[in-house]
Amino acid sequence: MNKALDDLLREHGYVTAPMLAAALRVTRQAAHRRLAAAVHAGDLRPEGEARARRYLRVAPRLSFARAGLDEDRALADVRARHATPMADFTDTEERLFAYAFCEMVNNAIDHSYGQRVEVCVAIRADMVELEVVDDGIGAFASVQAGRGVADAIEAAAELTKGKVTTMPSRHTGEGVFFTSKAVDRFELAANGVELVVDNDVDDVLIRNAPAAPGTRVRMRFRRPPPRTLQSVFAAWTDEFEFSRTRTVVKLFGLGRDFVSRSEARRLLQGLDAFREIVVDFQGVDGVGQAFADEVFRVFAQQHPAIRLMPVNMASPVRFFVERAERARLSPPAN
Repeated sequence: MNKALDDLLREHGYVTAPMLAAALRVTRQAAHRRLAAAVHAGDLRPEGEARARRYLRVAPRLSFARAGLDEDRALADVRARHATPMADFTDTEERLFAYAFCEMVNNAIDHSYGQRVEVCVAIRADMVELEVVDDGIGAFASVQAGRGVADAIEAAAELTKGKVTTMPSRHTGEGVFFTSKAVDRFELAANGVELVVDNDVDDVLIRNAPAAPGTRVRMRFRRPPPRTLQSVFAAWTDEFEFSRTRTVVKLFGLGRDFVSRSEARRLLQGLDAFREIVVDFQGVDGVGQAFADEVFRVFAQQHPAIRLMPVNMASPVRFFVERAERARLSPPAN
């Protein structure tokens, strides 16, 4: 890697083709070729698409045998490897880093059934990035088998609810949910699917990803972090109980309309464990009478202690939701 590239990475934490082209006084095509060579050599990794693409330095990895591994031992090894930059962590940064690291490494230990767990940490003045990779069966395949859902995309949508675990005797199923809400950006890729939680823009995305063995989790948070662990827990808990969740309707149909009771039942699976449910219709153009009736009348009648809060409703959605709510509150006389 040449000096100009090193200087840009040291100054900005990343490099783009236009930045490198300007520094070297070459064309963008020539800069792209140099960056592609650095990626092929394992020195850089790309992030983003098209004009937003940038390249980050690949940090050294620590590799552990999964059998007999404890997450606190792995954390101790990482702290020893990164002792100098971590010495500058604030208490908030230390707590957030330790929580995210231990939750994701523990998931790999208990659920991946793989042979090895690798961790990679990059600490800059303005950002902390953390990656946890295993070579196991894949997180979504594990959830798919444990929850009986149809495919990896539905399994990814299940994880956004919280309280999803394939090992209830040892896990509450809250680790992925709270970690994804605590960092700025959370990416979990497995089984040809990627779940992205971007808290900077308050959005969740499920998309296809290149097929690869195991599970790869990437997380990052700014320094100083814009949120604390305590504030995240407070937003989703009531007297220390994980009682609130936000289910994003568009995840289950990838943007299409919702018309059937079966789709509603799929959306509601596992949500009876909560006391408050935010049903987010952002990006959904319409729902059918059967879908709205199943959620806002049938489910609501079966679980009167649960508060359903529909948000971001387009006019056609609002019509059927309010119709179902009126039917629940004013049932027909016998």
